[in-house]
Amino acid sequence: MYIAILILKSEAYAKQVVSTLIEFEIFDATVLDGEGLENVATETMPVLSEITSLFGQEISFNKTMIFGSKDRDTIEQINRSLKDQGIDFTQPEVGTLMAFPCELYITEG
Repeated sequence: MYIAILILKSEAYAKQVVSTLIEFEIFDATVLDGEGLENVATETMPVLSEITSLFGQEISFNKTMIFGSKDRDTIEQINRSLKDQGIDFTQPEVGTLMAFPCELYITEG
């Protein structure tokens, strides 16, 4: 079993990502709304807000999707499918996809 964490930084890709996960029969994903550390830092330290605005680095969209997969190959297939759709996690401002082996996974069914 693997646990995958997909952090999406672009709202434009949200529907495609969700559709792809459903296509791969990932129905029990948890979706968390969040914000990047940059946003939290600029809220707590106003001087950082002024610096980041000079460079135009505002990231307000951040969704984290956590899901389980029986094998790593499925996660790699999801990544390939998303990349074929133009969602390439190696490109800036798209997001992050990571997966970890999971020794304990208890769920219904």
